[in-house]
Amino acid sequence: MKKIVLLFCLLSLVLCGCTRKEEVKTIRVAVCPTSPPNLYEENGKYLGLDLELFAGFCAARGYRHTVTAYDWQGMLGAVMSGQADVAFSGISITEKRKEKMDFSAPYMDNTWNLVSMKKRNILIKDLGELKKYSLGFPRGMAYSAFIKDDLEPKGIYRLDAAKMYPTYNEVLADLQNGNLDLAFLDGSVASVYKKKLEIQDSYVFTGFDTFGLAFPKGSPLRDDFDRYLKELGPEKLKALIGKWLG
Repeated sequence: MKKIVLLFCLLSLVLCGCTRKEEVKTIRVAVCPTSPPNLYEENGKYLGLDLELFAGFCAARGYRHTVTAYDWQGMLGAVMSGQADVAFSGISITEKRKEKMDFSAPYMDNTWNLVSMKKRNILIKDLGELKKYSLGFPRGMAYSAFIKDDLEPKGIYRLDAAKMYPTYNEVLADLQNGNLDLAFLDGSVASVYKKKLEIQDSYVFTGFDTFGLAFPKGSPLRDDFDRYLKELGPEKLKALIGKWLG
């Protein structure tokens, strides 16, 4: 009987140890599921380029992950406050954000597109024309710093003139109902919505934006993910991006 009790105790300890081990390997992910093709929700499931990329990393390392949805600003806040171990949804790497969080190596280039409804046919040849129009985008996006630090000093557009929204969904709704002239979209997001909505590019900013995964400051997970990107290699990464952008 003593042997049976001892065996039961040892088995319990092993099982408890396994449970704790599994808990350590669960990564808390924060997303904003309104940024297709990088991250979006469809039929109650989260999908997208970023999620497939991170799921591949988790599979390679034996990690599990849980996903929690926020609006854009809330997603970044979750990382900065330590409520999430990582965030991704097509997040631009900026110097200002790097002061508060750590980023992975860039995994794709991006453009910033000012889009309008086709029926409006707004085509901007000179950025000096921009102040004639209302412009909107989700709060917390990198566009804010760009307007404040670049466009505003040049007298092109004031940040306080821009309309802020929770997500792209509300931005595009106002664009369609005529309450907004121009919407600022990531190029990857614009490529998806052009297939669904009667929108067109009015102006495109290129050559300075890249996407990365965001981690809390000092997170060892960031270094591990960067190693995974190197293991994956440029060709497989290119194929993955092409799958979602195609």
